[in-house]
Amino acid sequence: MGALRRFLGLETRASPPAPAVKASDPFLASYFGLGWNGRQYASPDEAVQCIAVAARCVSLIAEGLASLPLNVLRLTEDGGREPAPDHYLMPLLNSVSNDRATAFSVREGLVRDVATWGNGFARQHIDGRGRVIAIDHLPHPWVGIERLPSGRLRFRVTDPVHGTIVLTQDETVHLRYATRDGFIGVSPLQWAGAAIGLVVGQADLAQSQVDRGFTPDLSFETDASFFSAAQGNQAASPYGHDMAENAFQRLKKQLHERVQRLRNEPFTLLLEGGLTAKPLAPSGREAQFHESRLTGMEDVARLYGVPLSVVGLGKNASYGSLSEESRALVRDCFTPWARRIETELMRSLLTTESRRQFVIEHDLTGLLRGDLAARFAAYREGIEATVLCPNDARRMEGLPPRPGGNLYANPNTTPAAPPQQQVPPANAAA
Repeated sequence: MGALRRFLGLETRASPPAPAVKASDPFLASYFGLGWNGRQYASPDEAVQCIAVAARCVSLIAEGLASLPLNVLRLTEDGGREPAPDHYLMPLLNSVSNDRATAFSVREGLVRDVATWGNGFARQHIDGRGRVIAIDHLPHPWVGIERLPSGRLRFRVTDPVHGTIVLTQDETVHLRYATRDGFIGVSPLQWAGAAIGLVVGQADLAQSQVDRGFTPDLSFETDASFFSAAQGNQAASPYGHDMAENAFQRLKKQLHERVQRLRNEPFTLLLEGGLTAKPLAPSGREAQFHESRLTGMEDVARLYGVPLSVVGLGKNASYGSLSEESRALVRDCFTPWARRIETELMRSLLTTESRRQFVIEHDLTGLLRGDLAARFAAYREGIEATVLCPNDARRMEGLPPRPGGNLYANPNTTPAAPPQQQVPPANAAA
């Protein structure tokens, strides 16, 4: 279909004039990491670098989904689905995507870009029969999106080696997060730009405290009678009668130099002239700042739907709560992301006719397996309810099938004996 559009002139690789972007566009500030209305905004890349929880959430989603089997299933006439291991997409999605990268690295890079920037791109190489023979991950900074008058998209790739390459929509996998305009995705870090900017600002403040060696802001106080005594009596102070004029500046310079040295060379600060050092910060400010940082990091985890205990923020977590949060991770985080990836891959990699016969799905059962006792209890219930057969349970455990294991029957129920055939008596005919 893409070749036909280009042949008929409906879609070309030539670039139309780029539409002008107004300086008043409110999204420009968030794109460049700036702020408006007095609020600080951070770019997604800066947020991942400054907030460890954001980096962990992105890695958790990208690595977790890339490590799961991504199966191609054949739709059967009775409404069921069966594995299609011989489908040409299976090795591209689970083994090797191209001659330079594995399927894991391609899928991980694609999801990592979406979780960070809201958009992930991959190039699909198609042979003469219309089949995808290779998939290349395109890093997000390389790709620019253009919307054509027809409503379709075109992608301009700036490759450091091959230069600028223009790809059509049929040649590109465009995975995106929620969007404002229906075309360009916006990441969770951009949807909550003000909240992320606050967390980044707190990280910058913490870094400034580290740079200054956690030296507190101090004020120095003394009794005013000392200055009057210094003016009237030289013996009252080593500075003599010029205390009021020059000693203050001299003492201020000496204290400033010594306080700066406290960061690298701890020593006892000797105060003269009746001076008393007092911190300017109110008591408990450090504890409140620590609590506000924890709250900000918890907000980041909530944006991605990741339970707090998974990123190391849970408090007083028990075994039961951890088990429940593990299930919540699959239900609230992995499942929506998996569905987003599956539908886009089906749209991009399968033709309209193939989508009537095949579906692409992640195998999430491995994340819900639980411990050995829980798995075997679930298998027993499934077999007794005739939902599973013994070979289904063996396949879930990675074991080969056994003879006679495809029977769907309750092993605890003894089937009724077949009725015995009645033998007529010998004189019945008579």
